[in-house]
Amino acid sequence: MPRTGVDMARSVRPTMARAVLHTLGPSPAGESARRAERLLGDGLPVPERLHGRLVEALAARGWPALRSAADRLLAEDPLLAELARCGGLPQLLGRVGLVEPWFHAGHRTRRTLSVDGSLIVRHIPSLARTPSPAESLLVCALYAAGTAAVVGRTARVEVVADGATGRPEEVRRASRVTGWRLHWSDGRPAAEPRPLDAVRAGFARHPARPWRLPATAALLGLAPRTLQRALAAAGTSFQAELLAVRLEVAGQLTARTALPLADIAATAGFTDHAHLTRRFHAHYGCPPSEFRRTAHH
Repeated sequence: MPRTGVDMARSVRPTMARAVLHTLGPSPAGESARRAERLLGDGLPVPERLHGRLVEALAARGWPALRSAADRLLAEDPLLAELARCGGLPQLLGRVGLVEPWFHAGHRTRRTLSVDGSLIVRHIPSLARTPSPAESLLVCALYAAGTAAVVGRTARVEVVADGATGRPEEVRRASRVTGWRLHWSDGRPAAEPRPLDAVRAGFARHPARPWRLPATAALLGLAPRTLQRALAAAGTSFQAELLAVRLEVAGQLTARTALPLADIAATAGFTDHAHLTRRFHAHYGCPPSEFRRTAHH
């Protein structure tokens, strides 16, 4: 099993570190900022814990500063730019679970579309690290920016902090932020997610689960043949999507953590290290060890 109780030298995506540093300004105070700038200048990754200190400094400047960093990251990072071109909120939510670990392996989000058209997000630990309130507020700002780009309207944001609900600018001194709700003034319900998006989201939440088509179809309230036809109409198949998600999870963990490859294989749903390496090389064009060496550039 993966050794999730140990700090495995996780790092954040360089574009995210740069967006935070840029928003802090040309001369952000403190050794943390100087160290991060040196690492980025040398083409080296910024550790999650160092990045967390920078996000604390950013959050101290308030919600507008967090939104500014989120807007910059959305505009400059190619993965997020691709998300912003999704055809609607369900499609965005089907992809975001696959993308977010490329940025930060230490926490994840769980997303629910409410019947009233609002989006409820829970911010949860990943690899045994609880996100700080400042980190939660930055991710909340990214959701606000990303959904505005896709939906075409800015959502009202309500943050759940210390057991109460308030506006983002009111909760920056909270001891814990557990999630947030985004809703739009017209109250228009969001469309149901496509079967492909729902399948991908399920795989991304539990990549190591022994997924089978009949059980997955039942979870979605579909007949197995209906799910097969929906995936075929989208130009894919159940096994192709499962492998694609597992390879994406493996790539994320290889790039953003120092976890041993055997642990990554188990977490991503591969039989063993050798199975991971074969599939990884065929998909990414290089073995995991080489991918890890070059991922931060």
